[in-house]
Amino acid sequence: MSSVQLPSVKPTAVAHPGETVMEYLDFYGWSQRDLARRTGLTPKTISEICNGKAPITPPTALALEKVFQRPAHFWLNLQRDFDEAQARRKEYAKLAQWNEWARSFPLKEMKRLGYALPRGYSDADVVLNFFGVSSPESWHSVWKASAVAYRQTRKFHTKEESIAAWVRQVELLSREFDLAEFSAERLASSLDTLRRLTRERYEEIFDPVQDICAAAGVAVVWVPELKNTGISGSARWLTERKAVIGLTFRYKKDDQLWFTLFHEIGHLLLHKNKRSFVIDNAAEDLSDPVVDPEMQQYEVEASRFAADILIPPRMLAEFIRRKAFTNESIHDFAEAIGVGPGIVVGRLQREDILRPHQGNTLKQTIKPLFPEEE
Repeated sequence: MSSVQLPSVKPTAVAHPGETVMEYLDFYGWSQRDLARRTGLTPKTISEICNGKAPITPPTALALEKVFQRPAHFWLNLQRDFDEAQARRKEYAKLAQWNEWARSFPLKEMKRLGYALPRGYSDADVVLNFFGVSSPESWHSVWKASAVAYRQTRKFHTKEESIAAWVRQVELLSREFDLAEFSAERLASSLDTLRRLTRERYEEIFDPVQDICAAAGVAVVWVPELKNTGISGSARWLTERKAVIGLTFRYKKDDQLWFTLFHEIGHLLLHKNKRSFVIDNAAEDLSDPVVDPEMQQYEVEASRFAADILIPPRMLAEFIRRKAFTNESIHDFAEAIGVGPGIVVGRLQREDILRPHQGNTLKQTIKPLFPEEE
């Protein structure tokens, strides 16, 4: 995964430009009053500059340019460097106070999983740069404004900071895509092509899925799940014309991966004007009850959309009526309708027609794309 590396800048002592003014006075053998006469500035102003109590302003820099024959930008750059150093020293003091807040984010786990963590001279510095905010208050404001809809259950504990970190990594990776403008028609017309990819080895599906969806204005990225999130996937509108789907390998089986992808596509096609940002993080599977009744309605709709696209209801009903659920019959049925056999097994398990251990040899076990993922 890509990693953004910003320079680790520590606050250093930078002299006030008044010290340079004093050096020039010593060189020319002038007094501060002499300089006041030559520049037209008051003796008090010259004294405050020389004692580091007043800044060099643009008019002052222009006056010094004529007197000392050094361009105005020389003096203004000295002032700028001093002001920046002073600001960094104040910021450094704040960061020390914010480190406890920063430690609520799973930085070690994020680093291990290859998240795009910048360098920094403190935990708080790293977290703020990662999220692109200037303070904990700014982070809370941005996160609240994102209006994310959690698919939480009563039995699963989530941690807001971990969810936000996963969301941010998805956002950062989505920037690497050259996306067309979103087209619901193009995305809908691509569903059959995506569906046929369920028959391929999982190692061969990532680039085609990304290319197909990018052509419809949707970035699809895989980001390893962090602890205390339980995330399966997410659907988010980046702008009115750009969207991103984030996926994990939480269950490490092809049926869950495909069901989640189509579930998130369902959110984009069905709920664009209802939910701009949805995270699916059920405790066990995508059929778990959720706390928010309105959210549960959208989840039911997205799950039904995914189920029906992957296996048309009429074809499934005809297969179920046969009551012949051997590996061979399931494989033949999958071939007949043009999907991977693992998709059929997963659906029959969700319908309680097969037990959780039955038919699993027809599923593909997905190894993590991320070498450090456990």
